[in-house]
Amino acid sequence: MQIRTLLVEDEIPAMERMRNLLSSFPEIEIIGEAEDGTSAVKLISSLKPDLVFLDIRLPELSGFQVLEKITHLPKIIFVTAYDKYAIKAFEENAVDYLLKPTSLERVKKAIDKVILMNEKLEPQLLSILKNMIERGKYPEHFSVKVKDEILLIPTDSVYWFNSSDKYVFLQTFDHEYFLDFTLKKLEEILDPNKFVRIHKSVIAATAHINKIKKSFTGKYSAVMSDNKKTSLEIGRTYLPILKDKYHF
Repeated sequence: MQIRTLLVEDEIPAMERMRNLLSSFPEIEIIGEAEDGTSAVKLISSLKPDLVFLDIRLPELSGFQVLEKITHLPKIIFVTAYDKYAIKAFEENAVDYLLKPTSLERVKKAIDKVILMNEKLEPQLLSILKNMIERGKYPEHFSVKVKDEILLIPTDSVYWFNSSDKYVFLQTFDHEYFLDFTLKKLEEILDPNKFVRIHKSVIAATAHINKIKKSFTGKYSAVMSDNKKTSLEIGRTYLPILKDKYHF
């Protein structure tokens, strides 16, 4: 059985990536694509797809506003850059999501869930998720102790976090501070649009990555814009994420 599918995504590289991933599934028939919320509403109404891969942040209308305006209700797989806490509601209510950047295995899991469970987006769940995300609070600063003082470091001043000998450190332009967090916890609470895991021991601020360098051995590193122009190794596991994010 063919699943008539619509893709809604405003970023062209992300659209192309999803299209390529879905080409591996013969049951998926892509019948249309929309790059903004208004076009999405029109296409859903006219094409009446069985399934929509719907980004949340869109020009003109958000993914939520799209769902509020349509009368035809297809199955929905949200595509989102929000962290796992913000989308926890989906996991508990059998409505799926894809966290950017996604993988072929994750797409397969989402499609299998749609086929097997035949779920549509419940209005109550939509309301819960909308409130969670619109309320979504990413930390604006981190508290670090220096002798007898507590310093408040704005999140935008963080260049990277790294772990060493079971301790985690916060790096600014020219200082390093001990931070009472784990990298796993940081990865859960940081804005994924501003921070990216580049190594098992490093989370880097995307705004402070100056360039990505490839060595003669084939290894990659991120050169930061701190005072020392520090070069941070990119782990093999995280390299595909960086390649997808920066298109290299």
